[in-house]
Amino acid sequence: MAKLPETLGSLKLVSQLGVGRHCQIWEAVDTASRQRVAIKVVVPEAAQDVSQRSLLEHELKVAKSLEHPTIIRIDRLSVEGGLPHLVMELFPHPNLKKQIASGVDALAPRVPRIVTELSLALDHLHSRGWVHRDVKPDNVLAAADGQVKLIDLAIAAAAPGLLGKLFGGKGAVQGSPSYMPPEQIRGATVDARADIYSLGCVIFELLAGKPPFSASNSNDLLNKHVSATPPSIETLNRNATTSVSKLIRQMLAKKPADRPASMKEVLQQLRSIRFLERAITNA
Repeated sequence: MAKLPETLGSLKLVSQLGVGRHCQIWEAVDTASRQRVAIKVVVPEAAQDVSQRSLLEHELKVAKSLEHPTIIRIDRLSVEGGLPHLVMELFPHPNLKKQIASGVDALAPRVPRIVTELSLALDHLHSRGWVHRDVKPDNVLAAADGQVKLIDLAIAAAAPGLLGKLFGGKGAVQGSPSYMPPEQIRGATVDARADIYSLGCVIFELLAGKPPFSASNSNDLLNKHVSATPPSIETLNRNATTSVSKLIRQMLAKKPADRPASMKEVLQQLRSIRFLERAITNA
């Protein structure tokens, strides 16, 4: 992979925060304003790919329609040295995937706040007419106190309704196999209940240390989401309450109609249950 330049216009790259197939995430300093920012930059090998520029433009469009403290703020799209990049709010904390890998017991005291804030982020996203379609631990940054930021709006889609009729419909299957609801796997139009399913997978992983399904290849994994019964969270975490186990089962229902109808309904349930039978305070 070709090396990025040390500067992009007024932005001086400081340290790499993440990497994907076509983009890298960096912390940078804007020498004009002296602000620390994060940037999402297309790697040189993909810089001439029109589809990558389109994804950044779409992500900026979605972000500009949102305004919530639990969703990362994106300020602008720029091109310097032929490299398209988004300039966004810096939230210098690791994603949940990295934190889960360090052990769920350390995360346990923060799980209620993490899940509640993530649910608020999705509720706001849905209220503005979008479905995220890629809710997963990798796309949630979490601070030591449990404050979160939902990131990566690149494949967010217009929810069914007027916008959905204009721009939605069936299309290429996009998303992450470990967290994808059956209807998204089938390429059908999705609504807020798709994100509810993915959030159920995230809650499961926060408590169990792994997603509800695993397989040796993507096809088998997707088939499990479509047809297999997920294991009970209580078999993997004996400290999990019956109430949270019941909520996860509802969220992971194969049929969207059998899931909670909205994030507001999920939030209502979250506020009335405990996640753990025994408090863990060693984080």
